[in-house]
Amino acid sequence: MTDEGHADDLAGPYVVEACPQEARSVADHASNCPRCAAEIAELSQVVEWIGASTAKAPPPGLRSRVLSAALATRPASHARDAPEGRWLGSVYRIQVAELDQLLSGLPQPHWQLAAGPHRSIHDLVAHLRGNDQLVATAAGLDIGTSTLDIRLNWHRQALAIADVVARDGSPLLDRPVRLAGRRAVQRPLREAMIQRSFETWIHAEDVRATLDLPPQTPSAQQVADIVDFALRLLPTALEASGRAHPAKALRMVLTGDGGGIRLVELSPTGRRAGTVVAEIRMPAERFCRLLAGRLGASSPGAEISGERGAANDFLTVAATMGCD
Repeated sequence: MTDEGHADDLAGPYVVEACPQEARSVADHASNCPRCAAEIAELSQVVEWIGASTAKAPPPGLRSRVLSAALATRPASHARDAPEGRWLGSVYRIQVAELDQLLSGLPQPHWQLAAGPHRSIHDLVAHLRGNDQLVATAAGLDIGTSTLDIRLNWHRQALAIADVVARDGSPLLDRPVRLAGRRAVQRPLREAMIQRSFETWIHAEDVRATLDLPPQTPSAQQVADIVDFALRLLPTALEASGRAHPAKALRMVLTGDGGGIRLVELSPTGRRAGTVVAEIRMPAERFCRLLAGRLGASSPGAEISGERGAANDFLTVAATMGCD
């Protein structure tokens, strides 16, 4: 810090997490200093634009699990630099395969066990199929119920969605579709596909918890896609909930796979950037579980500095973004 107390030369290292010993004092100072907050906000945007992040080794076995699931369903490449429709279809297909593996061969009595917020695994799959149908309809698919087996009906529709998205891509991905969830929000189908992969993963996690199986984490890129998708919606959600903070923003520091630094406006302010008033630090995967409503907003495992009221309002609304 300078003699005047400003961050100055520490602003850059703080943004890229290169000054751990001084990070707390810089954050505390910036929460009350518009000059330094503006400088940190500008540098954070630069970091986000150039894609600065900290590389971390994936958990053991993650690479082989994801590759096996992908190759078992479609031997084509699913790299992020593939065509957008192929990428979104492939990510969704991988999560569909994961959930289907859990459901196939499930003893009949287990279908009546509670899973997540749903009364039974059967109800969970029926709910998921209904949400998937929003995308199926927007994509021009009419997948009827050809059997009484809810798993087969869900799986057949899900694969049809993955196929048409991978095959048609744009302009299909630009088509508006109602997102699943409590609020009637319309977004491009490309964003709805991120939501479908997200919800399929979290419901597979519900089933794993019911069956006492260990949790699993999506790929780093899917986590990043989920985070970015949710952060685009949150300013409007804050306003709709009455918890918006005009002309204010917060800085999210998400650690682990899919993490990074994001600036989030606390109200829909158009092009005008708000003053950064708080910082939230937490694992990216945990933030995804919060978004799904699987963590309480009062105990998300987040470190908060700055205006706690603004940060807590943000976390409270984030916890309502799920599809149940």
